[in-house]
Amino acid sequence: MAIRMHRLNTLLNANDKSLNMHKAIIAKTNCCMKKFLILVFFITCYCAQTMAQQFTVKGNVVDEYGRALAGVTIQSKKTNAVTTSAEDGVFSIAIQPNDVLQFSYSNYKTSSIAVPDSSAIIIAKLTPAAFAAPATTDVLYETRDNQKILGSVSTIYNGQLTTTPASLYAYALAGRLPGLYTQQNRGWKGFNDNALGSVDVDGLFYPNQKGLGAPNDNTEINLTLRGQSPITIVDGVQRDIYTIDPENIESVSVLKDGLSTILLGQRSSRGVILVTTKKPVAGKPHISLTAQTGIQQALELPDPLPAYQYAYLYNEAQSNEGKPLSYTEADFHAYRDHSDPYGHPDVNWFNTILKNNSLINRYSLNVTGGGTAARYTIGLGYLSDNALFNGSNPAYETNATIKRYTVNSNIDVDVTKYFNAKLQLFARVQEENQPGGGTDAIISQMYSTPNNAYPVFNPDGSFGGTQAFQRNLYAQLTQSGYIEDYERDIFSNLELNYKFDQFVPGLWAKVQSNISVYAANSTNRSAGVPSFKFSVSGNDTSYNRYGNFTDQGNNFNLTYSAQFWYLQGALGYTRSIRKNNFTVKAFYDRYESIFNYDLPKTLQNIALAGTYDFDGKYFLEAAVNYSGQDYYPPGNQFGLFYGAGLGWNLAKENFIKDNVSWINNLKLRATYGRTGNDNVGYFTWRESYQLNIVNPTYPIGINRASQGVTQQTTLANPNVTWEKADKYNVGIDAALFKNKFLLTADYYNNRYFDLLQLRGKQSSMIGIGYPYENLGINNYSGIEVQATYQNNIKDFNYAISGNISSQQSKVIYSDEIEQAYGWNKRTGQRVNIEFGYIADGLIQTQEEAETAAAPAGYTLQPGDIKYKDLNDDGLINQYDQTAIGESKSLMFYGVTASISYKGFDISVLLQGVANRKYLLIDNSFGSGTQQAYTYIVGRWTPEIGTASAFPRLTPGINANNDLWSSYWMRNGNYFRLKNAEIGYSLPYKLVNRLKMTQIRVFANGLNLFTHAAFDRVDPEVYQQAYPNQRIINFGLNVKF
Repeated sequence: MAIRMHRLNTLLNANDKSLNMHKAIIAKTNCCMKKFLILVFFITCYCAQTMAQQFTVKGNVVDEYGRALAGVTIQSKKTNAVTTSAEDGVFSIAIQPNDVLQFSYSNYKTSSIAVPDSSAIIIAKLTPAAFAAPATTDVLYETRDNQKILGSVSTIYNGQLTTTPASLYAYALAGRLPGLYTQQNRGWKGFNDNALGSVDVDGLFYPNQKGLGAPNDNTEINLTLRGQSPITIVDGVQRDIYTIDPENIESVSVLKDGLSTILLGQRSSRGVILVTTKKPVAGKPHISLTAQTGIQQALELPDPLPAYQYAYLYNEAQSNEGKPLSYTEADFHAYRDHSDPYGHPDVNWFNTILKNNSLINRYSLNVTGGGTAARYTIGLGYLSDNALFNGSNPAYETNATIKRYTVNSNIDVDVTKYFNAKLQLFARVQEENQPGGGTDAIISQMYSTPNNAYPVFNPDGSFGGTQAFQRNLYAQLTQSGYIEDYERDIFSNLELNYKFDQFVPGLWAKVQSNISVYAANSTNRSAGVPSFKFSVSGNDTSYNRYGNFTDQGNNFNLTYSAQFWYLQGALGYTRSIRKNNFTVKAFYDRYESIFNYDLPKTLQNIALAGTYDFDGKYFLEAAVNYSGQDYYPPGNQFGLFYGAGLGWNLAKENFIKDNVSWINNLKLRATYGRTGNDNVGYFTWRESYQLNIVNPTYPIGINRASQGVTQQTTLANPNVTWEKADKYNVGIDAALFKNKFLLTADYYNNRYFDLLQLRGKQSSMIGIGYPYENLGINNYSGIEVQATYQNNIKDFNYAISGNISSQQSKVIYSDEIEQAYGWNKRTGQRVNIEFGYIADGLIQTQEEAETAAAPAGYTLQPGDIKYKDLNDDGLINQYDQTAIGESKSLMFYGVTASISYKGFDISVLLQGVANRKYLLIDNSFGSGTQQAYTYIVGRWTPEIGTASAFPRLTPGINANNDLWSSYWMRNGNYFRLKNAEIGYSLPYKLVNRLKMTQIRVFANGLNLFTHAAFDRVDPEVYQQAYPNQRIINFGLNVKF
């Protein structure tokens, strides 16, 4: 019983403890609930207060022209509310006082606007992003969704073209497009003053120039695309036009693989530079006016020797060859102290002929507008470019100048719901002036005339000269009259598109035709003045005249004429069945051209192309083209060209789409194309003849008469055909981190075969050379990578884009003559690699000179270049020649960076080349008594020995030292600050009050800084040509 009572008491005590614990929990819970209710009360009060402070504002979003932007994302920084702009650009959003709205839109820079209260008027103006990335890209004869492009295509847009101040848009391409290599070869346009003439053969006149090819207004920059010279197509017109105003260009693309160009048939091997001008935009008229003025300065001019140094070193050169000396000690002093400026002149011809700077001016006007049915755009451009020539003549212009007028108009009309018509008109008028002495001739003489040659003027004001230098250089510039060149260019382009959706949904047709005419002529009003050698003998003076006075002429010459006609027709069917999307297209075009007095050339393409994709994941494309050209032999004018491509967008696969959110696009692609190149020449399959004069021939009385004979010029090749290529390309396109980071990489391997070459195994027994035959095989391969990143920190927008290309080439087969040694063979080497001798330093002693191998008939001296005798026969001859050029893969690259904040923007382009060499032989004194430069001061002497930077001096060409050799191979690597721009746009509220949408002032520059491995000359324009230039440019852009 006691045990039971004890258990009952224990249980009651436990229940009491549990009850007390439960009461405590309830009490604590009630306390927490009170606190929670109090917190909810305060939060509710706060929210109510906040809601009471919120208000709704409305505004508009426009672009730089004041056009409404639809779909812009607007977010409040305080409330995190998000909305988008409507079709008319209007938006409304709930915000708080002193809030900040952020505006984000694809391909535009992010912008923010502070909103103090509900009375604020919000108009947000967005400006284009530094690097546009639209959803579609212009490819050959069409516009295509980027996701469906399988080929290798790279594009830049208007904003990257207009920052470069230059006379050609080709200057803006350097360092911006992977695969496109640019090499400037001169700083001023080359002039063509050669008249198109004819010869009289038995009373019949025949043109004396044939097969000159198509005109090209770019003579300053060599452009190669994956090692080939690309075809330029402007809005569907196959023309090499590089003088279009950059303000009027929408985009420039390069099509690099075989599939992308297969519709060109026999012209598909070389790749394409595709230029698209601005198209009409509907809306009220919008106007853009740009005015620019630039200052040009010559880059890296050589430093000529002053007269006294020239005389001293020339004596040394003569002494080295055991020849009598030309100058005395008295001559040295007279040259140095300038005490006898007429008998001992010291004229720096670079300073005399060239001034420090000149001006380049550009003005551009673009207007676009229209309604929903018809739209238009028109662009007007004017360029005035002045060369650096110094001096003047009151009677006429003596400087080299270019004045260019361009107009480009596009009209886009929706005739019906299904029928659209587009009409384009482009015209260019260019007027050029140059001194009667000729720009190139004056530049060449400037490089070759020594400072002590003659004075500019004699005491009586006549022009100085000598027996050796009879044409006074300054007279050639200012008193030789002038030559005017005129170029006229016009093309019209009509495109008709019709959709048959009311009959067969997805069926469509396209017809395009364009006509282009080019004409160039020159008016030669050159004149001549003599030069005089002033001499003093005692108290007597005399003038010896060289040359005569020549009255100013007035000769008009036609220098070039070309006509082009193009017709294209396409019938296509586009259809989607569930997730299957396909397009089939039948294509025909005809391209006719006439150059000067040539017979017409016609190229035709008959093609069938198709594309297919499944749900945007898997892609297939194929095309076949039956292409022909009538410059080939009858019966062998047409051939079959074809291409195919595959693609796979991994980002659409569930294993990436559902698990890796930061991958927006990841497309693998591959293409193949069998392409062609119509490098046929002018009817080379037919025999051709020319008139020769045999002198003398038959006796007539006591004299002999000349006899005109017709002579075969070359053997015909009845089997000539087009060159061919097998082009392979694999690539990857990636977009990451909400499309902020874009990456494209390509690998290509192109095998070109049936290349037209001359046989190395020629025979003189037949008395005439062999024709070009389809013999050669070359291979080009390489890697191209481009990466772009764009982002922003509030209103601070930044972007960087870089590209790098690596290109290797190899001669697989060439019919070279049989070589005695392996090192002599061109086959297996890089295409067009330089061949020469391997230099082994400079000979230092007479003993070394006597034992070293030398060219036949030449006696080596200390200070001469020593060459490696590769075959150890004791002679330096063709058997010792080997490849001396760069054998590594050519690399070229560019990096563009851009930042902007509020109205300020800055962009820079860095461009460079690596693994490049070029040959530059420095003759001591030219071919005899020509100019010499300060670098020869470091010539070899016994005192300097191995530290010498130049061989011993000799007057004129040296049979040993001036051979092509590794001694003269220069490191061509360089790095440039190619382009930079800084600009400021006035606040939109301010310019809007002036009834404008944008006022922007800017300054930009070209070739601002260069670091070259060999810095004595410009790394691009290093020959005796018009110099490369630095341009500092200032401009103003106004939009309405």
